[in-house]
Amino acid sequence: MDLCKEIHDYVQTHQNEILATWRDIVDIPSKVNQKEDLENCCNKLMTLFEGIGFKVEKHEVSETNGPLLFGTLGADRPGKPILFSGHYDTVPLPGDHPFRIDEQGHARGLGCHDMKGGIAITYHICRMLNDLGWAERPVRIMFLGDEEKGHSGSRAGEIMAKLAPGALCDFNMESATLEPSITVGRRGDVMTKMTIHGVGAHSGSDFLRGRSAVSEAAHKIPLIEALTDIDKGTTVIVTKIEGGTMLNSVPPICTMMIDGRTTLMSERHRIMAAMEEIAASSFIDGCTAEVSFEEYMPPFEPNDDNRKLAAFVSDIAEELGFAAREAVRVGGGSDASHVAMAGVPAICSVGVRGQFNHTENEYALVDSLFEQTEVLANAVVRIDEFAARIGE
Repeated sequence: MDLCKEIHDYVQTHQNEILATWRDIVDIPSKVNQKEDLENCCNKLMTLFEGIGFKVEKHEVSETNGPLLFGTLGADRPGKPILFSGHYDTVPLPGDHPFRIDEQGHARGLGCHDMKGGIAITYHICRMLNDLGWAERPVRIMFLGDEEKGHSGSRAGEIMAKLAPGALCDFNMESATLEPSITVGRRGDVMTKMTIHGVGAHSGSDFLRGRSAVSEAAHKIPLIEALTDIDKGTTVIVTKIEGGTMLNSVPPICTMMIDGRTTLMSERHRIMAAMEEIAASSFIDGCTAEVSFEEYMPPFEPNDDNRKLAAFVSDIAEELGFAAREAVRVGGGSDASHVAMAGVPAICSVGVRGQFNHTENEYALVDSLFEQTEVLANAVVRIDEFAARIGE
């Protein structure tokens, strides 16, 4: 029997099991910063993948963040491995949001779209190919427990840089848009905290001795926001300001939070250097400032190999009778950036389709769970065709 038809038949006859796995993973609490819950979720995923033959290991990334889960199926198989990546942590919305199917037939629940559906797809692709006897290449998984906080205070980026190299390609199983698409580029972040120190004084009786940190901040804001370069996909904006102590006191301190987004790594370096320079200069004698970079998700820069991988998957989708996938760039970050920086061709947003991530209205299309499983399973068994496209 043709392997393509076997995959199709397998997905059709195992829909209830695939859906049940999705439900089970969503219903494991894993809100970012909840260390105990994240450990528990990671351990359950370990058990799940070990049950289908993966050799799995946990990597601790910090005392507060969820571990990195890494596993290999068929380490002794020939050829470069195929990597599936993503994250199992979710945003910390208040209350419980269990998995359910609503009256419109949409899946709901915290993380159902972003991105536990992608983990369920990965598991069932690997389980299915085991059952069908496919063993042509090694398969790896790499799921993070602190992606939603940009790996702040974490060694995750450093660990990914060691584990990702050597893979033939990476399918980052992040949430997909409602319209069929594949992400080949993402903006990175330059989240900055600038703290300005002035000289506190009574604003009535000791005005001249005071040096206002808030006034110094006001001088710096135009310089900071002038770093925006729309043509290069770079935006910089001051998003939060806190300053002063009392109504009748010259403000001795002011803190600004700055959201920077870049499409190119070179722009990230430019922004960081400029922030340091702005902090080092002062407009009001006696005021000083320092910066710290709070989070780091590097840009996922489009390249020819990423586009070829996206085109390969889109071609397969069309051959199977599904819609073609448009190659797109999106604004938010993901760990596809870290994998791509390790020299691995990568595509992102190939998990379940839906919308409203990070809100109580998050939902995903149930049919996309089965469609993406079928499309990516076919991509795996035909991955030599992609290897030929990039000269491997």
